[in-house]
Amino acid sequence: MRTPKHLQRLFDGWPDLVCFDLDGTLVDSVPDIANAVDKALLSQGAEPAGEVNVRGWIGHGSTTLIRRAMIWADVPEEHYEDVYSGFLKAYFEHLADESTLYSNVESVLKAFKHQNVPIALITNKPSVFVKPLLDHFGISSYFSWMLGGDSLDEKKPSPVPLLHCAEDVDAEPARCLMIGDSLADHNAARAAGFKSALVTYGYNHGLDLTTLEADVLIDDLVEMLT
Repeated sequence: MRTPKHLQRLFDGWPDLVCFDLDGTLVDSVPDIANAVDKALLSQGAEPAGEVNVRGWIGHGSTTLIRRAMIWADVPEEHYEDVYSGFLKAYFEHLADESTLYSNVESVLKAFKHQNVPIALITNKPSVFVKPLLDHFGISSYFSWMLGGDSLDEKKPSPVPLLHCAEDVDAEPARCLMIGDSLADHNAARAAGFKSALVTYGYNHGLDLTTLEADVLIDDLVEMLT
């Protein structure tokens, strides 16, 4: 397989490591996350937030998500533990009822695997959900690392998870790639010295991604292979 143009330009070949975000990059998980948030709010007698609101809140980990939902629903802070535990239970029980894999995800993972490029999954989602969700879509075997927001001492936008994987394979950061959909992904890549590729279809909270000057901006993951 010839080297795709983006990778040729950035690395003069294939990268030494590629890291993927999960929600909004590989999987559209908002429907199931929103349903779990709504169940947790309803348990407190509050109004459900709905998918549109939740889509704008995710990306910074589940604790931030629930605090945002509680503020929106005017649920007192002292109920946080109950709301959070209710969310975790509801989401774990219905992790992939309505979630979908974005187009061309497996073909892109397969291409990197075929070129012997180590692949990492780095998300701010709690780690307990990560492998079951990847297993559901049959793609967990592609990843040498599956790091959730609680796997290490720091999470994105910290560079720590990215550098952890790079150090494991003795890869120079400048020869590593982070593919995500958000400011947190981009900032983590920049802080780590990685190249940054952003997809336009994910959870970017209305941010104009062109202002970030990522190394690659794509509408479909398959563009990484063209």
